[in-house]
Amino acid sequence: MLTIKRTCSNRIITRALESEGRPLLALLMPGAEDCEICAGRDQLQAGLAANPEAMIVYNQQADAIAQVESLAVPPEQVFIEVRQDTKGVLGLEAYHKKGHQPEALELFHE
Repeated sequence: MLTIKRTCSNRIITRALESEGRPLLALLMPGAEDCEICAGRDQLQAGLAANPEAMIVYNQQADAIAQVESLAVPPEQVFIEVRQDTKGVLGLEAYHKKGHQPEALELFHE
């Protein structure tokens, strides 16, 4: 089970709304109040090297997805994708990739 603070979830969704149409790439430390925005793939990879427990946060923008998919990460790496459903509602989906397939994680808000 993965737990993040509700205030943090709200901040991530707000950042996704502010970056609509542009890539959102960030790192989230366990227990943090907010994610740390990264300028691109290289900064994201360096941040993961310095903080292997960090989670990768990104939106569904094509460039963000391509950059995240090009990262060298272990199979247990946690990803949090900001997703938009068919009615336009934003939410967070957590997963890790095992054998190149996403494996959903339960995401609870404190």
